[in-house]
Amino acid sequence: MNITILTPAMNDHAAAVAASTAALLASRKHDGVVHLVEPSGELDQSLVNGADLVITLGGDGTFLRGAVLAHGAGIPLLGINFGRLGYLLPLEPEDLQPLVLSGIDDGFQAEERAVLAVELAGGSVVAVNEVVVEKREAGHMLRVGTSIDGEAFVRYAADGILVATPTGSTAYNLSAGGPVLAPEMRALIVTPVAPHLAVDRSVVLPPERAVGLHVDDVRGASVVIDGRARGHLAQGDSLMVRVHPRPLNVVVGPHVRLIHRLRSILSPTALDR
Repeated sequence: MNITILTPAMNDHAAAVAASTAALLASRKHDGVVHLVEPSGELDQSLVNGADLVITLGGDGTFLRGAVLAHGAGIPLLGINFGRLGYLLPLEPEDLQPLVLSGIDDGFQAEERAVLAVELAGGSVVAVNEVVVEKREAGHMLRVGTSIDGEAFVRYAADGILVATPTGSTAYNLSAGGPVLAPEMRALIVTPVAPHLAVDRSVVLPPERAVGLHVDDVRGASVVIDGRARGHLAQGDSLMVRVHPRPLNVVVGPHVRLIHRLRSILSPTALDR
């Protein structure tokens, strides 16, 4: 197998685990290529050329960036967490090498995760967690109209509107009061952020629907995808969000259960982990 390992350049622990994993793979006549990645900037798709599996070592940011590469290449992704466990990263460093060896011998167990295709003026961008249209200026609300399959839905006055995946339901969506969905579901979650005199409930839609967000504010809006700024929308501009036809395949361990992931997110003691 050819395995690409992505690890933050500033995380010595993760870099050491990556190097030892690559050495283990070489001892078994497999290729493990380690890339130390900087915390900002885009990752080039060529990093995963010829790979059969992408492994990320680090936090959510590294996982999300690696997920875009894995999805683009149509290969599975294995994320190892070096912080608090959750939906994105339910596996710990000590899980990595046994899981890789068993996967090579017997195949990797993977979950299909819905990702979003976000259609902007410059083309389509993949979102693993969410896309957010948010206000550009503090002290002002943003007015955004929404549509479902081209039909006008609700016009919001809020700090922003987000459309999330089930995987992203425990990220910004959860802090904005949105529902938690099982990560293997296929759905769209539309959640207003701090709405004013408007509907303050989330709407969960089936994956066949297309959600439009239309800026109706002279100040315009910012677009943020998976925590990264993606540009601005002027008054009158729109973007369209759909569930991508191809899911992301995320490798999970045999002992990782939904109830454990939910508890790590929702338990009052989770923040101490």
